[in-house]
Amino acid sequence: MRTYRAELLTVAPHAGVFPAAGLPEIAVVGRSNAGKSTLINMLMGRRALARTSARPGKTRAIVFFDVEGRFVLADLPGYGFSRAPKKEQAGWRRLVDAYLGSGRPIAGVIALFDIRREPDELDRALLAMLGRFGLAWLPVWTKADKLARSRLAGRCRQLDRLFGAAQPGVAVSSLGSLGRQAVLDWIETSSANTKGARG
Repeated sequence: MRTYRAELLTVAPHAGVFPAAGLPEIAVVGRSNAGKSTLINMLMGRRALARTSARPGKTRAIVFFDVEGRFVLADLPGYGFSRAPKKEQAGWRRLVDAYLGSGRPIAGVIALFDIRREPDELDRALLAMLGRFGLAWLPVWTKADKLARSRLAGRCRQLDRLFGAAQPGVAVSSLGSLGRQAVLDWIETSSANTKGARG
């Protein structure tokens, strides 16, 4: 497995401390327990680049990583953590909204969903936000190892229909790095397209 050279740029709890824009950015968003940090670590071939926590909702800022001077990964705060105070939940929504609507060179959004869950109003609100800003997004079905292999393809097709994505989603699992290359290929293509549009 290739290991990517990725460095922490900054941790931004509000828009005033976003890093200077330049490289294409890939945002990673999902529910508080969807496995965003696990996915980032798997994609980069690193054990602890992004912090994983047994306490969902711990990340309260956008974490920016520079990947080999080629693109930036932006790990957005998780949503849907019911035990977080309402004021904090509203603050997270404002932060994500400010980032997605900032005019930064966002090449695309990786949207994570637990493969076992049905979409709810919070998921639909996220999709509406992505649509409002006209952002390309890739659905990623996490925790695929929790399903029997015989059910995987059918469940992915079902979720594709339920979420109405422009392209099929990718089932991923950190066990055996399932789906890793497909997501990396999407990042590479999206980043290259954004560079071309800006160049």
